[in-house]
Amino acid sequence: MNLSNENRLLLACIDIGISDEKLARVNSLASLPIKWDKLFDAALSQGIVPVVYNCLKDIPDRARVPEDTMEKFKMAYHGNVARNMYLHSELERILSVFDEKGIEVILLKGAALSKTVYRDIGLRQMSDIDLLVRQDKLDRVKEIMSGLNYIVKGGDRSEAWYKENHFHLPPFIHKDKSVIVEIHWEVAQDTLGIDVNKWWERAKKTKLGEASALIPSPEDMILHLCVSLYHSNYHQAALRGFCDIIFTIRFHAEQMNWARFREAVSQSEIARPVYSLLHLVRKYFDDGQFLSWVKAEPVDLKFSAMIERILFSSEDVPYGLLMRSLAADTLWKRTKMIFAGPLFPSRKEMSKRYPVRPDSLWVYLYYVYRPVDLVVKYGRSFLKMLCFRGPE
Repeated sequence: MNLSNENRLLLACIDIGISDEKLARVNSLASLPIKWDKLFDAALSQGIVPVVYNCLKDIPDRARVPEDTMEKFKMAYHGNVARNMYLHSELERILSVFDEKGIEVILLKGAALSKTVYRDIGLRQMSDIDLLVRQDKLDRVKEIMSGLNYIVKGGDRSEAWYKENHFHLPPFIHKDKSVIVEIHWEVAQDTLGIDVNKWWERAKKTKLGEASALIPSPEDMILHLCVSLYHSNYHQAALRGFCDIIFTIRFHAEQMNWARFREAVSQSEIARPVYSLLHLVRKYFDDGQFLSWVKAEPVDLKFSAMIERILFSSEDVPYGLLMRSLAADTLWKRTKMIFAGPLFPSRKEMSKRYPVRPDSLWVYLYYVYRPVDLVVKYGRSFLKMLCFRGPE
């Protein structure tokens, strides 16, 4: 795939403890004609500004990066350091209370990664705190969160709806702090064949300051990161998802049990998307060190190529839903994903998109209009994607 200079530089910057050889490559790419504002905006939308800054600040010829651009990267990095320290302080407070009450917790995504595989609390951007608890503890957890001054932020969807249709409770938001916590009891909607009970058996205890919690085994962590990336819209923070995967693989290289991982993937319902995502990780970030075995697995090259097209495209098109529906293994699942998702959102969501109140009967006319609206806006782009051949 032909990449812009900006995208080539972004990909080259995704590393930790970057080697002299790779720094030389980044240094060389920085000498090319680069639209620096465009590069910063892309890094921002993909959630990797701190990672890119961590690389650019160490290149031999820093003068190749405009001073104002470097300052924006630096400010964003230090802002993220402050934000993550704030979140981790609150996380430790929550975990301490959970521990006192005898509630086991598994840290997910940023909460589990920022102080471990990233080795620098400022490198991994976090928007919220994701925690996994046992389903039979949900009522107790709700009481604890209320005691910690958190309120439910469920919008127009009830807790009953979340329990029936989702895999985490409505988000909890602190009354006074800008902190959002999501309490999960599963790691994916409809489980996707993932047995979360085995996660509890394999999880390892870790310390966060004075508090303690569990983190998933490396194999479960990578599977969860692939599932999260699979549910991405690929225009926002998808590169951060790839960072999470390759950094986790490198950090746990000596402990990784790839046979166990492949067994878990084979038992899931998304083996082809998982291997297709790992194919891209191998292509862009692995250098043949850890993922050479992926080429023997059922990789969907068309799926991978379409992700690349979306990821590096400037089109503002909601491809994520289409990608997930194409990857679904039955027509029923594809249809359900499209009609139960963004095609027909809740009335409150419709009122954000169209000039109508959620309690008005006119909102139902917009449900009729919405498919037409989407076809007019995105039909050509979706058709191009559906007809996209990809590599043979």
